[in-house]
Amino acid sequence: MDIELRGEDEEYIEKLIQSGAFKDKVEIVQDALQLHALHREGLKKGLLEKINSGWNGPDSKKSINDIISAKRNVEGI
Repeated sequence: MDIELRGEDEEYIEKLIQSGAFKDKVEIVQDALQLHALHREGLKKGLLEKINSGWNGPDSKKSINDIISAKRNVEGI
């Protein structure tokens, strides 16, 4: 797979290799993909926690019409 990077990204990658933090570009890409996967899993977990919190929380005393009216008032519709 060929990937084109911006100049500053290529410079950053070269600095990482020269510093000894990584041995080559493949290792840097693998690390970045692992971090990306962890980040996405964290976002997913956080979202599911929020959904469950709302789903399992107390019922609202507002009707759907109350919610729509309040939204329209806030947005000036």
